[in-house]
Amino acid sequence: MFLYAKVNNGEPMATTRAFCRQMASGGTILALQQADLRSRSESPGQQSGDSMAVNVLRTSRCSTADCFADGRRRYADDDVEARAPLGRSHNSSLKNDVPDTILRLNIGGASYRIRTRSIAKFGPMTLLGRFVRMNHEHRRQWADWYFEETEEYFFERVPRYFDPIYDFYATGKVHVPKDLCFDKFMAELRYWAVSKSKMDDCCSPFAQFNTSQRTTPEQAEKDQFIGLRCAHLRRRLWLVLEGHSKSMWWKAFEITSTSFVFLSILALILGSIPEFQVPERENARYSAPLATLPPNLTDSSLSSAVGEETEDMVEHPVFNYIENVCVIYFTIEYVVRLWVAPKKIPFIKDFLNVVDLLAIMPFIFEILLLVGGISGDKVRKVRWAFLTMRLLRVLRVVRIAKLGRFSPGLANFALTLRRSKKQMQMVGIVMITVVIFFSTLVYFLEKDAPDSRFTSIPAASWWCIVTMTTVGYGDVVPVTV
Repeated sequence: MFLYAKVNNGEPMATTRAFCRQMASGGTILALQQADLRSRSESPGQQSGDSMAVNVLRTSRCSTADCFADGRRRYADDDVEARAPLGRSHNSSLKNDVPDTILRLNIGGASYRIRTRSIAKFGPMTLLGRFVRMNHEHRRQWADWYFEETEEYFFERVPRYFDPIYDFYATGKVHVPKDLCFDKFMAELRYWAVSKSKMDDCCSPFAQFNTSQRTTPEQAEKDQFIGLRCAHLRRRLWLVLEGHSKSMWWKAFEITSTSFVFLSILALILGSIPEFQVPERENARYSAPLATLPPNLTDSSLSSAVGEETEDMVEHPVFNYIENVCVIYFTIEYVVRLWVAPKKIPFIKDFLNVVDLLAIMPFIFEILLLVGGISGDKVRKVRWAFLTMRLLRVLRVVRIAKLGRFSPGLANFALTLRRSKKQMQMVGIVMITVVIFFSTLVYFLEKDAPDSRFTSIPAASWWCIVTMTTVGYGDVVPVTV
């Protein structure tokens, strides 16, 4: 078998390199040996219209590093954008170091114009994302050819397979045309280093035609950390803290977090028992900073200083110390999980993460009070601060919901409720309709009765609700029946 490559300007390697890239996109390259190269003795500035015969010696599996001197790595079967062609970069600096210009491309004879900022925005780790950050000389070496007249970089690819790639750089999503061969299109994605995870949901059924090409959940998670700082460390911590890796470290984290949740709830419950409470003046003696106490402090002076309200019974200081330790742990856990999260906004909006934030809100509020100059002994004098502290302490109970992170049963129950949202809405509408109907009915039947409790339709709705829920308090009953 013989292959013929055109030698132009004394640079036969441009076409050979393009041929190697085409073969590498399918996973196989050919070890080539030049049989007859008449242009070897010609200078680089001369042109030759002759062809060279290239003898195919053997086919073998190898990495693209064997084909390219620039160090490109072979794309694995389940890899795309994750194997960036030119090394690592940070997404935070990719958009800023690319000027907003028009990149002129010629793909198989078809001309394309793409904004470099669009490429840096939607595909910074793709082949063109690296291409736009090169200088002109490096671009000429990387492209298959360069047309001086039109200032276009030529790539020897099929234009209709590049059209979805062009659409990706314009919209950020990959759509699979139905008239294209799926396997060949996936090879085109690998060539341009575009991740399969960029495929839009409307085109997801196409993935079923090639199961081996579908992106696994592990690969999708790996793609989220591409280009981030400390990506390897953050991904390892993310797998442990979010339970995606059922390893020994995850089990240790699960046991530790569950223990702190139970410990904080237990301290909250035991602190409300009178046997475990002390007068507030004793609590102030135990917990007040030494710098804030006068040197000649006595029980009488302390009582006169804090007033009669210090006789209120509060939880033992031990429970305060336990609560502080638990809050410090929960705060560190939340901050670390926020740091390792690849997408901060969805992380903050997640329900369980909102619960985590509410659980540490009292502690954060106390810190803000201290920063604002309101110490612990002044909180009681500031009514709004005192009431806010009382209300925020109730939020400690929401830590029970943190157990849902470690319980598959609770997670499945929450998922069932979310998926049954429309059915639950329908049940609620039916219940409201029934309550309004029977409340109106019993109101008009009972409003004229002596000493009637059904003075209005809302008052009658209370009787209807407790009756439908089989509670039956008996505080409101019809008298005409």
